[in-house]
Parts: sequence; structure tokens; C-alpha cells
Amino acid sequence: MAPRTGNESDPSATGATEATASERAADRARVEGLEAQILELQHTPGALQQEKDSLQGRLDAYTYPVLTLPNEIVSEIFVHFLPVYPHRSPLIGPRSPALLGQICRKWRDIALSTPALWRAVRLTLNKKRRLEQQLHLLESYLERSGSFRLSIELWFSDAATRRELPFLQTIARHCARWEHLKLYTSTKFLSSIEGPLPLLRCFQIGMSGGHPDAQHSSTPAFLMAPLLSRVHMRSYHDSHFRILPWSQLTVLAVKWIAVHEFMDVLSCTVNLVFCQFGLYDRGIDQHLRKDVALPSLETLILSESLICGRQLGGLRLLALPALCRLQVAEPFLQPDPIGTLLSLASRSGCILQELCITSSSLPSDVYRTALPSVASFIFDGQLDINDLDDVLFGLWDNASGDSDSETDSEGDEESSDESD
Repeated sequence: MAPRTGNESDPSATGATEATASERAADRARVEGLEAQILELQHTPGALQQEKDSLQGRLDAYTYPVLTLPNEIVSEIFVHFLPVYPHRSPLIGPRSPALLGQICRKWRDIALSTPALWRAVRLTLNKKRRLEQQLHLLESYLERSGSFRLSIELWFSDAATRRELPFLQTIARHCARWEHLKLYTSTKFLSSIEGPLPLLRCFQIGMSGGHPDAQHSSTPAFLMAPLLSRVHMRSYHDSHFRILPWSQLTVLAVKWIAVHEFMDVLSCTVNLVFCQFGLYDRGIDQHLRKDVALPSLETLILSESLICGRQLGGLRLLALPALCRLQVAEPFLQPDPIGTLLSLASRSGCILQELCITSSSLPSDVYRTALPSVASFIFDGQLDINDLDDVLFGLWDNASGDSDSETDSEGDEESSDESD
């Protein structure tokens, strides 16, 4: 075979050349397509941005109907969001005014400028809480409340320590505005309350830090509280005689009081309308005083906080002409429950409407037969007094159908006017 010359064509080379030309044509078409896509993509961000700006503009121009309400109406709605005064809100969390300030800037501004939101506060302290932060929050609440009357609850759950003192001193700086006060604290810190307490109506006190016979601190502040009429104490101690205006009280509830002190207290509280005692026996013979008349007492509740195991002789000395609701543990009526009740009713000239006998061993028919004038008997429950706090706050209708909640409401209106 003769060798090829350079001028001769190679079929395979010709095919490769034709293939390359085809690929180049395809590549050119692909490049043109990519250029078109690039141009489109370059235009897309601007178009998308323009569309985004248009949509955002419409959203910014939209006003939620709730935000069109006058600030005064929003403020009133906020007040109704909270527990009804004088019931208290926690410092933070659900049902607290602080929650309202976390929705939007406008609501926060409204909440901060509404003193009524911050006038009722509940604070429980223990070792696990950040005390400095809690103290700062308490101070801010009291400052925001303006000149409104205050309902305050401080509960110190740990053993008595000096950590309690800054909190008591903080609220004591606002004592002229106290209307409802509930403290569970060491008695040695009560002296930090100096008074006077011109608006205080309700005082609830629970003691910690020692045996009931231990030395108790005292303060004359509560003797400078001309409106104080309702007191609830966890346990009674002789030192209370020096710090409370007993003759002013119309409502008194004591969870624990010794049997031998029962008549001592009643002899000083001649204006009571409602009285609830939980009695226990300290093994001391009761020194019976002269007869005690409580002309306004309508509701008397005597229960056993601890096992008493003996009769309550003081019932023989009571004259209760307005009494219409009585709850008593049957052991207090021994040795003759029926005779004791008949004697009380005859001596008092009262007409019982409701009679509740607890720890009863006698058949119910014995009571019903002996006391036919009683409209309602209860043997397996207690008198329906709703929430004791409602009684203490003046939100409970007593047996005569009266309630001084209207007086409290008027007081709030006066406070509101002052704050305005």
C-alpha cells in the first residue's frame, strides 16, 4: 500500500471535525440560553424586592382594630384582665400586669401608665428565688401604683431570716396607702411597721419563727388604723392584745386559738358581726369571765383545729341577740348539746336560721325536734360562707343582706380621683 500524502483526506478526521462543529453550535445555543437566564435572574431580585416592598407597605398601613381603641378603654380592659381588687396578682407570669407589657410597645406604654394595674400584688419568697430581682420588681410595682390604695400579700416561706426585712421596709414606706395587708413573716420584724395606717381595713397575719410562747415583737402602728375592722390571724398570741384595736373589729377569724383564750378575745371584740375560731386545748383551765354580750354578731363558727376533748364552757356566758348562723363542734356542747343550744337561744333571744353541727354523734332528728324554729340544719358539711377572703375583703353578703363592698368601691373611686 502506498503511503498517504498530507493532502489526502482522513474520513475519521472529517467525522471528528463535523462532530465538533455540531457541538459548538449546541454550545453556542446553550450560551445564548444561559445569557437569557442570567438577564432574567438579574431582573428578578429587583422585581421581588419591589413586590416585597409593596406587600410590606400594605401590612404597615394596616391597623389592627384593637389598636384603634382609645387608651382609656384599653386601660379599663387591662384592669378587668386581672383578679378583681383587692384580690392580688403575682409579680410575673399569667394573670400579672407585667404580662400585658410584653405584647407590643403601645400596650406596654398603656400598662405602665395605668396605676390601678399595680395596686394589688402577691409575692412569695424562698431560698430559690432571686431576692434582689424580686425586691426591685416589688419597688417598681409600688411606684407605678401612684396614689392608689394598696392590697399587698408577702409570704416568706423559709425560716425567719433578716432577708425579710428589706421587703417589709419597702412596703412600709407606702403604709399610708395600705388598704388590705396580708403578711406571713417572723414576728420580730413587725416593729419595722411604724404607721399610721389611715386606710387599712383588713389585716391578715401569719406568724413564723418560734414557739407560740416565744418573745414577740410589737408595734403601735395597727392601733393607729381607724378603719381597721377585719382581722385574720393564723394563730393567736397574748402579744396581739397590745397591737390590735379589738373594739373596732367586725370580722375576726383565727385559725388556731387556745380554748382558755376564747372568752378573753370575745370580751374585747364587742362589735363583731362575723367570727370564726379554730380551737385547740393547751391543757389550761379556762378562767370564766362575766357574761359577754355581742349585740351585732350574726355568724359564729367554732371548729376544732386540734383535738380538744372537752366542752367549751364559755358558751354558757354568751349573749348573742343577732345570731342567725351558728357552726359548732358537738364536743364543745357537751355534756348536754341540746340543752346548751336551747340555753344560748333563750338567753340571747336570737332566731337561728342556719345551724351546723360538726363531729356529731347524736341523731340529726334529735336536733331537728328540739329546735323546730331553725330553718336549715347541716350535719355533714360546713356553713356556706364562700371564700373567707371575700368575707375579710367585705365582698360577702352577711345574714342581713348587707355588704360593705360598696364602701370599698367608693374608696377606690376616691383613690382613682386622687391619682388622676
